[in-house]
Amino acid sequence: MAAGTRNPASSRSPQRPRPWPTAIGVALAALALATTPHLQMHALNAAGAFKGEAIGGIANFVDKLKGNLVWLGGTAMGLVIAVVGIMFMAGHSRAHDIAIRTIAGLAILASISGIVA
Repeated sequence: MAAGTRNPASSRSPQRPRPWPTAIGVALAALALATTPHLQMHALNAAGAFKGEAIGGIANFVDKLKGNLVWLGGTAMGLVIAVVGIMFMAGHSRAHDIAIRTIAGLAILASISGIVA
């Protein structure tokens, strides 16, 4: 090509996909998700999934998992309290702010079971 001439193919802007097929697909997916859980619950009820006692192995696993999480949370909070205490003794300027946030976090953690119920 000569200098100063333009390639007509390079001057075109690229084609953008139309938004309508995407919007229709999203609407259909939302409709399918809105109706599917209702059907799955009927299938589980018909199979007898919610009748009887809890499965022993799963209940035991969940109880042990809860115990481990409580132990981990207690250990972490003990470490945080020790570090904040050391910050107070060292005269750190943000020790009061961190202590208040720690107390607020403990209050939130203590009230989670009441909030969830």
